[in-house]
This record gives sequence, C-alpha cells and structure tokens, in this order.
Amino acid sequence: MYQVQHVDSFTAWSRIISDAFVQLRSEQISTGHFAASLAVNMLGDIGLMRIHARPHAVQRTVDLTNTGDGEFYKVSYQLEGHGLLIQDGRETVLAPGDLAIYDTQRPYTLEFEKPATVVVALIPHHEFRLSNHQVGQVTALSLEASHPLSGTVAPLLRHLGSNLSQWDEFGGYPLARNTIDLLATALGGVLGNGNATDSRDFLREKIAHYIADHLDEATLGPAQIADAHFISVRSLHALFENQLHSVAALIRNQRMSEASRLLRDPMMAECSVQAIGARVGVCDAAGFSRMFSKHFGSSPGKYRLA
Repeated sequence: MYQVQHVDSFTAWSRIISDAFVQLRSEQISTGHFAASLAVNMLGDIGLMRIHARPHAVQRTVDLTNTGDGEFYKVSYQLEGHGLLIQDGRETVLAPGDLAIYDTQRPYTLEFEKPATVVVALIPHHEFRLSNHQVGQVTALSLEASHPLSGTVAPLLRHLGSNLSQWDEFGGYPLARNTIDLLATALGGVLGNGNATDSRDFLREKIAHYIADHLDEATLGPAQIADAHFISVRSLHALFENQLHSVAALIRNQRMSEASRLLRDPMMAECSVQAIGARVGVCDAAGFSRMFSKHFGSSPGKYRLA
C-alpha cells in the first residue's frame, strides 16, 4: 500500500524512518530548518522507499542489531546528491546513479552532508539469492553508474522509485521481484567466480529455494527436505545449526511471507483466507490464523483489509 509522509521537524523524521525501516539512531548534521519526505510502497514483503531529505545521518548500532526488528538487506540507489555509506570496515561515497547494498543485521552508518534523494529497497534476507557470506563481501562497495553491471538493474530501480504510487494498481511485486533477482546477478558478477560461496552456503541456498518451490505442500518438513537433498535429517539440522533460522523457522517464515503477499494481491481478492492458508501448506484454517497472527500481530482478515 502506497503512503507518503512529509515532515518539517527532525524529531518527526527520526521517528518515521525507524518505523519504515529498522530502528535507527539519527543525527541532524546541519543547522536551520529541517524538512524531508518519505514515500513507501510494500510490494509483497519487499519494501520500496523514496527519500528526499535535508542533511542528516543515520546509524544502526550494535545494540540495535540485537533488537530482533528484522533481517533485511537494504539497497540504496542515489538519485540526487551524495551519500556516505560505512559498513564492515569499508566506506563508499554514492554519487547520482550509484548503488550499494548493506545489511541491517550488522552496524552501519549512512550520511548525507547535503540535500539528497534516494531510492531504497528493503529486502528480507530469505528473498535474496546471494548468501549472507556473499553479501558480506560486497557491503558498502559502490556499484557505480559507469559499471557495466549497473546498467542491468539501475534503470529498474529508478523506474520503480519514480512510480511508487502506481504499483498498487498495476501489480508491482513481479517487477520488484525481478529487479531483486537482477541485483543479485549483478552483485554476483562483482564477486566473480573466484569468490563463490562454499559448499555449505550453496546447499543452504538450494534448500531455501526448494522450500519456496514446495510451500503449498502440507507435508513439507525436515524429513522431506533431507530426502530431496540426499542427506540425513541430522545433517540437515547441523547445516542450519549456526544460522539465524532453523529449518522449521525457515519454512514458517517463507509460508507467512508468501501468505502476506497473497493476502495483499488484488488478483487474490476473491480467494478466502482458508484457501490462502492452503496455498502455503497450512490447510487448517484455525491453525493458519494463529500462525499468521503470531507472525504479524494481526489476523489474516485484518491484515488483508489494512
């Protein structure tokens, strides 16, 4: 649903950007009147934002990364002005046409010394084809406008950001999904073949895609996944032992993510909540409602109408 907010105070701005993204500490870095605007549209569970603001800085500190408010990658695409991004011991200056990725699960700083306009994509970790290990190698590295790979994704990001208000009517989720896939391809090209993920990361990625492809199966669980990948259930659990999510949590999160997308899809408006649950492998209507309410803090029916 498209929303736009205009503010004339830095206090108000600090509040709305933490509500729209993840919790952040913000700082006004110039004197005088502050004004900013934030346009937001959630396309499935991918968030697209367009920011226009006077000079300021935001920081995701170590303590804020432990608040449990989301596991996202953020991609900043600079439209106007310049931004300074710092994460993982690297820093890069973003000029108009440049883009960079960063991870809300690790500390970062983003600073704008002059007025700037930015398009930001908020991408859940599980929606991105690259592993955490791979993304960690390219955080706070600028994919400059002149880079050959930038031309594959930058025009789509610019188009999505310029037409945020129209995607509710024209169904922007598939376009956002394709843009995110192109972004993963471009960043994978930056990594090069010599930095491919190790075999365990690759297997986890395969399993995540397998789960996404079999969400409608009520029988989907560790035993089925292990059999499909020719490993034991014990090995499967060990594979995810030190990850942010267990196998069961990964299944649950993907089911709820897809359910939220279907509930907000205008093409599914005539599909009952129970049928939506069945499409993500939860055939019991009461069980689906409980699971969804626990995950999103709202019943499926209320979520659909919000």
